[in-house]
Amino acid sequence: MATVWELDKAKVPQWLEVLRKDCELIAPVKNYGEVLFMSSPEVSQVVLDYDNTLVPPKEFFLPPTETMFSFTESRAGFHITLPEEAKNRIIFGVRPCDVNALLILDKVFNGELRDEYYLSRREKTTLIALNCNQPGEKCFCGSVGAGPSLSGKFDILLTDIGDVYFIEVGSAKGNELINKLPALFREASQQSEEKKEAVVRQAQKLFAKPIDPLEVAKRMEAFFNDAKWTELGERCMECGGCTYVCPTCYCFDVVDRIENGKGLRLRYWDCCLLPGFTRMAGGLNPRGSKEARMKQRFYHKWDYFVQRFGMLQCVGCGRCSKTALCSIDWGGVFKSIVGGS
Repeated sequence: MATVWELDKAKVPQWLEVLRKDCELIAPVKNYGEVLFMSSPEVSQVVLDYDNTLVPPKEFFLPPTETMFSFTESRAGFHITLPEEAKNRIIFGVRPCDVNALLILDKVFNGELRDEYYLSRREKTTLIALNCNQPGEKCFCGSVGAGPSLSGKFDILLTDIGDVYFIEVGSAKGNELINKLPALFREASQQSEEKKEAVVRQAQKLFAKPIDPLEVAKRMEAFFNDAKWTELGERCMECGGCTYVCPTCYCFDVVDRIENGKGLRLRYWDCCLLPGFTRMAGGLNPRGSKEARMKQRFYHKWDYFVQRFGMLQCVGCGRCSKTALCSIDWGGVFKSIVGGS
C-alpha cells in the first residue's frame, strides 16, 4: 500500500463526513474572527487557510479543568469513582508546532511518573497535521526547530500544493483513516511529490534556521543577571494570558471540593507568572517579584528543560507574543539571546 497520496481539496468535506461518523472530530473553525479547535463542528465550518489557532489543541489532552475522580464518604470510609475512559477521536489540521508541542508534553507525562489521564487521551487520538507554507506574524518556529514542516511523528500529514493536498501516512492509525474511504485518494505522482518538496523548501526559506537547543541553553547562562528580566518583569501585567495559550505549559494544581459527603478531586491549569504560584504557608514566596517569575519562565523554557530533556520547551508558535497585554515579544527576546545582544 502506498504511504503517499493525493486528495483534491474539493473532496476534503466528504472525507471529514466519513471520519466524524465513527468518532469525535475536532477541527479548526472560525469563530468571532479567531480560529479555534472545536469538537464536532459541521464540516462546512472547518477552515484550513489560517496561520494558527488562537488556543492550541493541548486542551484536549490536558484540559483547563478536569475531574480526576469523585468520592463519597460514609462510616465505612471513602468510595472512589474514576471518570469514563477516553474515547477515540481525530484532531484535523494541526500545525507542526503543535504536533511538536505534544511531543514535548509526552516527555513530561510519559516519564518515570506516568500521567494516565493525559496518556489515555493521547493514545485514543489520531492527529492529521498540516504543514505551513507561510509564517505567521509572530512565528519563530524555524528558530527552535519546530516548523514549518514535519519529517515524522505524525499519523497523517497534509501539504497544500495548490488544488490538491499531498498526503503522507506516518502510522497504522493514519492508514485506517485513508481506508475509511479509499476511493477519494489516488497514489501520489512523482510530479506531485516534487511539487511538495519545492513547497517545503520555499517555506523553510521564509523561516529562520534552527539553533541547537544546547547552544541556546549555553547562551542563556550569560544573561542570568541581565537587566532585561527587570524590564520585562515591570511590563508584565500578571494576566496569565501567555501561559493560557502556550502549547507546552503544563503546570497545574489539584484541589478537593467537598459538599454534603460528596467530593471531587479537580486538576486545573496554574500559571508560574501569578504571585500565588510559589507562595508557601506563612506567606513566604521565593519568587515574590514579577522580575523573578518572568526570569524563571524564560529559563525553564530555554535552559532548565533543555538540561533535563535535551530539547527546548518552546515551539515558537508566537501565541504568547500575540496574546500578552504587555506586548512582550518572545521571538524578539529569543533573537536577542541567540544573537548575543
